[in-house]
Amino acid sequence: MPFNLASFLKLERFLDLRPAISLTSVYFLLEVFGALVVLAILIRIIQKVSQKDSFYKSLLQKYFVMFLTMGLAGLFLVWFRYERAYFLSARFWLLVWLIGLVVWLVFVLKYQFKVVPQAREKLQKTKEFNKYLPKKK
Repeated sequence: MPFNLASFLKLERFLDLRPAISLTSVYFLLEVFGALVVLAILIRIIQKVSQKDSFYKSLLQKYFVMFLTMGLAGLFLVWFRYERAYFLSARFWLLVWLIGLVVWLVFVLKYQFKVVPQAREKLQKTKEFNKYLPKKK
């Protein structure tokens, strides 16, 4: 039986504490959360081999921590779902997980598009200023 996203997201099923479990939904969630963990590992590899500045590496670190944490948390949710834990397998935990991911992503994007450009500009101004200062002999 193929995975049906529309029936998976129905409100009356979403708030049920003991949702019915199907292996297709478990496999779908395993693929999604597993992809996040693999993406985190790829980001870590890029961070290690990258020759970019420290701002870029700190941004990659933030993405790595976000994707790894949310991927592992999602895998725990899938495991609880597979084991049919009464309260921990409820679908509203997926909604809590998604809200947490969105909030965390907003903070990382704010850092990427607001903080990093300002810090780079400040560093450039400092370098420009230090260019005219006398050097020690």
